[in-house]
Amino acid sequence: MNRNQQRRRPEASTTSSRRRFLGTAAIGTTGLLAGCLGSASGTTTTLTMGYQPFSAHAWEALVMKHSDIPENYLPDGYSLEWQSALQGAVIGNRISVGKNQAGWMGDMPALTTIAQTETPASLVGLANWSHGQQCNLLIVPKDSDIQQISDIAGKSVGVTKGSCTHRYLLRLLDAEGIDTNTVEMVDTGISTILANLREGRIAAGLGWEPSIAKSVFEDDLTKYVSTGAEYDIIDAGGLPMTDTLIENHREAAKAILKAELEATRVFERDRERTLDLVEQEQDLRYFDRSTLRWGAYRDPPIGEDVQRLEFATDYERAKEPGKLMKETGPKFLTRQGALESPPSADRYKPEILDEAAAELGDSVGWAPRSAGGSGNGSANGSGGNASAANASTGNGSAGNGSGGTR
Repeated sequence: MNRNQQRRRPEASTTSSRRRFLGTAAIGTTGLLAGCLGSASGTTTTLTMGYQPFSAHAWEALVMKHSDIPENYLPDGYSLEWQSALQGAVIGNRISVGKNQAGWMGDMPALTTIAQTETPASLVGLANWSHGQQCNLLIVPKDSDIQQISDIAGKSVGVTKGSCTHRYLLRLLDAEGIDTNTVEMVDTGISTILANLREGRIAAGLGWEPSIAKSVFEDDLTKYVSTGAEYDIIDAGGLPMTDTLIENHREAAKAILKAELEATRVFERDRERTLDLVEQEQDLRYFDRSTLRWGAYRDPPIGEDVQRLEFATDYERAKEPGKLMKETGPKFLTRQGALESPPSADRYKPEILDEAAAELGDSVGWAPRSAGGSGNGSANGSGGNASAANASTGNGSAGNGSGGTR
């Protein structure tokens, strides 16, 4: 029987058209499959989960994919199929056409996903967040003379439009008083950005972990210039689900969130088990273990004294990322023309996470509602009374821990 059966300035005000903002967001994927809700193998209903192996903030999805955690909670007759993508916009597109029922993605794609109306979807949780240490990252070639943000005026900068890095770049330019017309934004995917930096075709680039850590530490080709911590610009991940999944397969939807809570607890508290599972992801086969450790757990070495990653699933209790997802992010996207209007209030459904955590209750050896990220437990251990249903910004275990060398 399955267990569940028991610092600087506010948001930029630059205006632009939806087309300009979203640009030509990449639609390429890795491991693209064609599954959809209700596809059956015998009597099994298969639910398709979209995830980004190259986004370290949401590696609880990899913990789930490569472990038996979901099977401990899924009702009989349900299974999960995992579909990887290079960026969140791809998962959002799949959700909008019914090919994914849930997805782990960055803040901007999550908001555009719940704002679309083709296939109604709602935000049910966070996929963790950071003080600008996961997606708000600007790098330059190792021998570049660019030392600070103001130096990119008049330069070419690689950015993936429609992603969290695009939001960050616009906010940086606004914070520094740099006219967007003086910066050539080269819209392309993260892999091409890194290749263009290596070959000298662009002066700077923005991206997310762990690809940036690989370029800096493992490949020794680039260096960090700035992260969102310098400007008090946070980034976050979101977990949207289709309303069809929530309303018509509610027990399965809750089971996914129970697995999410346990996987995020593992991600926070047991680094070595997490890295063992992440290393099983075929898409990450060219990343060495120390690079993966840098991307998830170790802070960029540029003097910004904040944790690399804050573990949280409940955006009602994790106030700072909750405000980003419900207020400042939607307002920013609307001003930029990426959204016609902010997602309506009914596109936020935290109550299903509340139900999942309440049902877990005492049936697990950890506290589903305790503050993931605020305890002082060792991240190398396998226990710790912490999960990710609730979060604060205290002295968690995802800071400058042991292990991981350049």
